[in-house]
Amino acid sequence: MNIGIIGAGSIGLLFGSYLAEAKHNITFLVRDPNTPTKLYIEKSNIGQQLIPCKLVYSMDKLDEMDLIIIAVKYHHLHSLKDGLDALPKDIPLLFLQNGLLQLSFAADLKQDTILVGSVLHGAMKKNAQTVQHLGIGVTTIGMWKGEWERVGELFFHHNEHFPVEFSSEIEDVLFKKAMLNSLINPLTTIACVPNGALVQNLTYKTIAKNIYDELMEVFVEWKNRLLWDEVVTLCTNTQYNHSSMLKDYENGRLMELDTIVGAILAEASKRNKKLPILHTFYLLLKEKNKVGERHL
Repeated sequence: MNIGIIGAGSIGLLFGSYLAEAKHNITFLVRDPNTPTKLYIEKSNIGQQLIPCKLVYSMDKLDEMDLIIIAVKYHHLHSLKDGLDALPKDIPLLFLQNGLLQLSFAADLKQDTILVGSVLHGAMKKNAQTVQHLGIGVTTIGMWKGEWERVGELFFHHNEHFPVEFSSEIEDVLFKKAMLNSLINPLTTIACVPNGALVQNLTYKTIAKNIYDELMEVFVEWKNRLLWDEVVTLCTNTQYNHSSMLKDYENGRLMELDTIVGAILAEASKRNKKLPILHTFYLLLKEKNKVGERHL
């Protein structure tokens, strides 16, 4: 397939690398004309590899793609709206944002086919042209709108370092990830600690468990679907990782606060419920986010 990827950040490069390895033709749409023409992935088991791809700088260069993957962060989506609307409506789109608000954005698009995905890999941009694949996770993809007979081609080439699965309940998958992110990202960002500290430090573990308990009191249907042990395991398996929110804060970038924490608070409000601990973290991070807003 000819696959266009909007955004050459850590997730965009990660997907581009493994999809190119599966013999797809990859084209990156980038904003910066100074983006290096040679892009690389660094894998712990192999080392650095060149990503076979080409770069373009305007949306109309993607109008003959078989699939377009949108790998920018949520707060950059609105700047893409006009360009996406100008594309042929039969080109499927795959959204890979954290959180939940990308669904509202996608609802306003004219495309016939829209997929959404949840990515659990650990990846970090080492420099302008290299992404490091830090931890293997699962990518879950689901159909959100329309039908696409070629969806199986994304799963056909099995790669143990880049497992992909399909879900018929993708909105539940996104919601679960948003809850996990709400349990980990705010506290690690306020405390400026890696994920593992949330289970290794008694104070942080107590706070995280209190947030978990209040989430389960509001979203009672998740009590048997998101266990505390799963949160502990995730923090342990990613113990040296900095959460995406903490990395954004450390680099002076706008954090994905509203689409993750804000969206969970909004879902609680729809049930006439409150999440006081999580809301307190949201307010604290809202203040910290003013630094990132100046760099948009």
